[in-house]
Amino acid sequence: MSEVEPPVRPPPSDSESEGSDYQPKKKETIPDAVDHFLGQLLSNLQKKNVSEIHTLYEDTYNKLTDKHYKNQKWPSAEAVEEQVSSDPLFLILYKELYYRHIFAKFQPTFENRKSSWENYSKLLELFIEDFERNDNERTIELPVQWLWDILDEFIYHYQTYCTFRNKAAKMQRDNDINAVRNNPEVFETTRVLTYLHRLVESSSVRDYLKSTRGEFDIPDPATGPWSSEFVLFVGYFGIIQLMRTHSLLGDYYLAMKCIEDIDFQAEVPLYYKISASHITLYYYMGFAYLMLRRYVDAIKTFSGILIKVSKTSGMHTLSIQSGFLMKKHEQIYALLLICQSLCPEPLDDHLEKTIRDKHQEKQDRLFRGEELCFEELFAYACPKFVTAALPESLEKFNQNEAHQRQCNLFLQDVKQQKFLPTIRSYMKLYTSIKISKLAQLCEMDEEGLRDQLLCVVHKMRQLVRQPGKPPLSGEIQMCSDIEFIIDGDTVHISSQKGAQPVGDMFLEHIGKFQDILRKLEA
Repeated sequence: MSEVEPPVRPPPSDSESEGSDYQPKKKETIPDAVDHFLGQLLSNLQKKNVSEIHTLYEDTYNKLTDKHYKNQKWPSAEAVEEQVSSDPLFLILYKELYYRHIFAKFQPTFENRKSSWENYSKLLELFIEDFERNDNERTIELPVQWLWDILDEFIYHYQTYCTFRNKAAKMQRDNDINAVRNNPEVFETTRVLTYLHRLVESSSVRDYLKSTRGEFDIPDPATGPWSSEFVLFVGYFGIIQLMRTHSLLGDYYLAMKCIEDIDFQAEVPLYYKISASHITLYYYMGFAYLMLRRYVDAIKTFSGILIKVSKTSGMHTLSIQSGFLMKKHEQIYALLLICQSLCPEPLDDHLEKTIRDKHQEKQDRLFRGEELCFEELFAYACPKFVTAALPESLEKFNQNEAHQRQCNLFLQDVKQQKFLPTIRSYMKLYTSIKISKLAQLCEMDEEGLRDQLLCVVHKMRQLVRQPGKPPLSGEIQMCSDIEFIIDGDTVHISSQKGAQPVGDMFLEHIGKFQDILRKLEA
């Protein structure tokens, strides 16, 4: 697009020119390739050409960033408005990219954070207004990948704002603290949650998901609001981000309650559409199971996503979120190691091999009950917890209080099971053994061993989710690699979990070979 000449500023008066440092504001230069990209983006937004917008967003934007803005900011929104267009939707979406680049590459200021909040508020309000239109005619159409990135980045900015606010309070940076106090609406927790709830409710996505299970009758989806992927996926991704936000706040029950309508049993669930949404959903769901002490369900969740990622490795696009995938992959492995040490369960052969090859040393330390290793892996793999607001008094404020609270809760459960791996290892050698002998082997007194055995019995009983049921549901099951009863002064090891049935093993490998053949034929 051609550049518009800047408005002519009148020459400075004598009082301005004499002894003043007046400098006319320098016009920002927008490279031709960037100008062309912005013009194409504007045109396709107006035409609602989703496929072209997707190409511009996923491919062109990343290439231009690498070429022109690797170490500097994109042009300001004012320069883009002056030289390209003042179209409201175009400018809001450009600012979304502009602030995201600042948060990724630079140290954002409070003004950056405030402006980002104001821009997201405008954008989400536009989404909600569009959903509530009665004519089902969309005024906004965006590719699904961008929709996910918008909501994901919105919660990321909220999370980093909480960290910034806490750090300012801890370091007693008065300017930043005053700015936070004077702008209480900026990324305020209840407002963030309200926006997510409004997106979910106005999209009616829960009704759609219930209808796919036959629990709710809806009009023909081809002519209703869900005929647009825009409406369906904004609401759907809003559910996942609600779960994420509640997890960051440490409310795992409510986090799991948010996703009770997710289409886990569908042949092709909607979260398959975007790899980052799939990984985010399973990461936070597995972590919630871990913190709710449902280790079997956590292991199933982490195993499922790791196997899925291993089958689709190399197929992810080079989107803005691509770096996120590898980090989450390693964090999930760390959480899986923790769960396995607390509740040993059979794993897929591929996962077993990966653990032996890459994580054997950590696994050995966990099975020895080293509390420091548990703490290190938890700190590495857990979400970056946030506090909902600053307290009135900052005298004894602890900026890491949210993380320490969750870590202490987790380590409390680890300490209760400190001796269980040792006890289990000796019990595997016997079908029956005197408590006095087992206590001698474990280097404990008999009374202490009885307490630990009761702890084993208690920890073996877990809620386990059944196929097709909501995430929070479950039936009490005995979950351990050994089962035993205490009869007076003797422990009878009644049974041990067997290996995977031969038939199941053959079926599993047949399925794997069929997948390989399909890929080769394709």
